[in-house]
Amino acid sequence: MKKKNNLPILIIIPHGGCKVPEELSGYEAVTKFDLFMQSDTCANDLFSFGDRAAATINATVSRLFIDLDRPYTALPPAPDGVIKKSSLDGNPVFRDGLFPDEIAIANMLQRYWFPFHDAAKNIIGIGGIRLILECHTMMAVGPKISRDPGKPRPIALLEHLTQSKGVRQKTCDAGLIQSLGEHLKKALSDEEDTIAEKCIVSDEPSGGYILENFGSGPVPMIRISISRSIFLNETYFNSDYLRVDELRIRHLRETLWHAIERFFKKNL
Repeated sequence: MKKKNNLPILIIIPHGGCKVPEELSGYEAVTKFDLFMQSDTCANDLFSFGDRAAATINATVSRLFIDLDRPYTALPPAPDGVIKKSSLDGNPVFRDGLFPDEIAIANMLQRYWFPFHDAAKNIIGIGGIRLILECHTMMAVGPKISRDPGKPRPIALLEHLTQSKGVRQKTCDAGLIQSLGEHLKKALSDEEDTIAEKCIVSDEPSGGYILENFGSGPVPMIRISISRSIFLNETYFNSDYLRVDELRIRHLRETLWHAIERFFKKNL
């Protein structure tokens, strides 16, 4: 733990990375712009609360090459496994004939996947963590291969349900996630430039491995996804030059943290 007066919260950000693994440099068919848009854009900045949270784990490598929110056993031909053949919009990730072989994939798992999950496991195992937040950003409308293709999404989506072998489980009490939802709705009440709902608590199981794996323990866990519509639009970037309004990200980070802090102090 970094400071005695921080909140005992573990922040996990699995999809904020935009880099190509050095092992695959030159193999990729995706551009820098594709990697920016195919990541959880700006998640590493939006949810990095510094010393105010006890611990933060994030990724630098793109989810297209190593998806930390999939089990390491979900290998090709799995369409949405730990390493992707197609991007979220259906385009190829790798150049023709350059998909990595089993040895390369195994080496990348050892370098990127296992250390990420081991770090989270070790932090939780030490004790003292009282809440786990798995943090994402999401497209304003569900992409082709998502669970909600073509459907508009809320500003904030909260998830606490998993399903394994037909058994549905909760990763925290319903009252806890509803309370976080109310705090986020209040915090996001000034976002009037969108018709989307402020915050929704999903009643469907998440398809993510991290929530299923770490949410089955004694520490309550919530997955939070924030729509990019409130900080990213065509005025901030084009295919030649990527630019994000850093002041806007900083403002939203403070807004989110204060909502999380008020929720934590009230409930935990």
